[in-house]
Amino acid sequence: MKKVLALVMVLALALSFTACGGSAKKVKTGIAIVSSLSGTNASADETGLAQVDSTVAAVTVDEDGKIVSCKIDVAQNKVPVNADGSFDTSLTFKSKQELGTDYGMTPASPIGKEWNEQADAFAAYVVGKTAAEVEAIGVTGEHNAPDVADLAASCTMNVVGIKAAIVEACNNAQDLGATAEDTLGLGLSTEMSSSKLPTADEAGLVQTDTTYAAVTYNKDGKVTSTLLNCTQAKFDVTTEGTVTPKSETIVPKMEQGDDYGMRAASPIGKEWNEQANAFAAYLTGKTAAEVSAIGVTGEHSAPDVADLAASCTMNVVAFIDAVGRAMA
Repeated sequence: MKKVLALVMVLALALSFTACGGSAKKVKTGIAIVSSLSGTNASADETGLAQVDSTVAAVTVDEDGKIVSCKIDVAQNKVPVNADGSFDTSLTFKSKQELGTDYGMTPASPIGKEWNEQADAFAAYVVGKTAAEVEAIGVTGEHNAPDVADLAASCTMNVVGIKAAIVEACNNAQDLGATAEDTLGLGLSTEMSSSKLPTADEAGLVQTDTTYAAVTYNKDGKVTSTLLNCTQAKFDVTTEGTVTPKSETIVPKMEQGDDYGMRAASPIGKEWNEQANAFAAYLTGKTAAEVSAIGVTGEHSAPDVADLAASCTMNVVAFIDAVGRAMA
């Protein structure tokens, strides 16, 4: 009898350990983007520039609001403009993380570190911190480097925008099904197909559209949560080479909500944020290969998926590309 009781107790203990070990802690997923625009007029001697810098942070945070994982990137989209207002409408862009050593910060860095190395160091440093603790990180010097002794050898670049993006990402994080064991990925995809050259009768348009995807995926490579967003930067360009931002600030499409104005033109009466969220939810449980295999149809490249016919009929090509980059 004693042996039976002992065996029962051992089995019960083993089951309790299995249950504890098999129950991964839930985390929330967040993303935020902080952007700035600048326009420089062209002259006979110097090329003008339409530039937008969008700093993005993706995070997962636990039930105590502490960062579990963090990814940082910047879409620095620069479009040179000639004295006659012409520019290359076929330009392609890489994010700073994608550029790696090609970004060229290493020679100018006092610690000999590239942008992506310094961003990764700062991302690692904030793990375990809350939004308030990240916000409280001081900066120093003309470059607003982190005033942190532990980062003196790994990050001396400007972190003001990075801090702001991380704090906002923590504050807007959502419970979408991710766990602390999942991998967090961040992908960016930029194109400028809506741009047009100026004419004698009409100003031209430099427009860069950057799509962002924060994705968590499990050990089997299956998506557990996705957040999508997009920034749209627009500049008027004249045949005299004048470059003027069409707005002083950029509000990401997800934050615009009904103000974006897609609902009226949508055949299903859905706003941009609603359709993006529906597509993001549809990706849950899929692998990177399955996401890339999603077909599109019609002139607007809507998802060729019956399950999305009532919830997402807008162009999803950039979404698929950004998610693929996040999971690469």
